[in-house]
Amino acid sequence: MAAFGEQVLTLEDIARRVVGDYLGVRAGETFLLVTDSTVDENLSDALLAAARETGVDPAHARIQLRQSSGEEPPPPVAAAMAAADVCLCIASRSIYHTEATGRAKASGTRGCFNAPTDLTAWTDGAMTADYLAIRKVAERLADRLRGAEWVSVTSPSGCDINLSIKGREPRGWYTAIVRKPGEVSAFPGGEVSFPPVEGTSSGIIVLEHVMTDIGRLSEPIRITVKDGIATHITGGEEAKRLVEMIDGVPGARNIAELGIGLNPAARLSDDITESKKRVGTAHFALGDNAGGYGGYVECSLHLDGMVFNPTIKVDGELVMDEGDLVI
Repeated sequence: MAAFGEQVLTLEDIARRVVGDYLGVRAGETFLLVTDSTVDENLSDALLAAARETGVDPAHARIQLRQSSGEEPPPPVAAAMAAADVCLCIASRSIYHTEATGRAKASGTRGCFNAPTDLTAWTDGAMTADYLAIRKVAERLADRLRGAEWVSVTSPSGCDINLSIKGREPRGWYTAIVRKPGEVSAFPGGEVSFPPVEGTSSGIIVLEHVMTDIGRLSEPIRITVKDGIATHITGGEEAKRLVEMIDGVPGARNIAELGIGLNPAARLSDDITESKKRVGTAHFALGDNAGGYGGYVECSLHLDGMVFNPTIKVDGELVMDEGDLVI
């Protein structure tokens, strides 16, 4: 259970907050919950009960664990996502960066298309944070990024990369609060992210701690980037596994995302879904940046990895200094 001052929140309380306050589900709407086979039924039951309390008749689609993040859900589920007013997806292999999510967004579905499967993340971790407060910070950061052209990221581990964001809209600043048709975000709330302009990223990315579909990193993964493409990857057994995963997959070496974490309740663990939202961190992704995210590279993979204590400059002006926001 999560404590806020003298108030102790149960899983049921947090489910009500998610469904009512963040997703804004209202009577008369259609609500779809999509989970995979790893999700605890207690979590599914709490969310469905919270939806019923709003006056809707929720639907629940339970799919098999996908082979990798970015793999499409079954066609009937994809169709249901596009037909719903509101959709929440919880899966160990994220279906956020899929054509199904892009079609749902285009059809007017609002919702969060990724969320942690770990029940403790909902009761003790990132899902317990006040997303309304985080959104105020996220909006300030998003405003600084809009209209900017270049972003640079350095870190104590050796990350040193420049990339263009000219014409790109910050995507994660909704911080899991969606109200308008077609608004999409992800749980846990707490990041501002965007797809760099294809072909513009150059330098070195050093990923630490954990990576999507790879898990915990025994040593950092060092990625050499030229013209928006990961050209060389080193760093031990996990780096070898990463190369094996992306080799031969069209678009998988694309530098797809830079995200900036803002959630003070997010814990560092083997779960990238929660860890990458931690305040004072950043994350880069390889692979897909399309499907409504704002880029043009369609790929069956979207793989996030973390950067600790980053220093981030926007058009030469400091916005984060070794993990501390200065906006």
